[in-house]
Amino acid sequence: MHVKKGRRRNRTGLYLVMTVVLLFCATLFAQSFSLKAECQEMQKQKQELEAKRADLEKERQSIQEKQAYMQTDEYVEYMARRKFGLVYDDEIIFKAK
Repeated sequence: MHVKKGRRRNRTGLYLVMTVVLLFCATLFAQSFSLKAECQEMQKQKQELEAKRADLEKERQSIQEKQAYMQTDEYVEYMARRKFGLVYDDEIIFKAK
């Protein structure tokens, strides 16, 4: 009779350990899915940020080009003609009524 009682204790302990291990595995499995979803979301954000960075880089380059153009004599002459009506001596101005 003592042998059966010992086996029951061993089986109960084994079931308890198996239950704990299964719960641990289930928790790891659930965390794995959660981390995978989070990783995919971060990859999506990374792609969006890289696209935004590329757009900002293009805009920066455009601004630099415009700034360089604004420092040329051609731009100064264009603005003087447009804003202040600059006319050279050999030019004729026609005005509409």
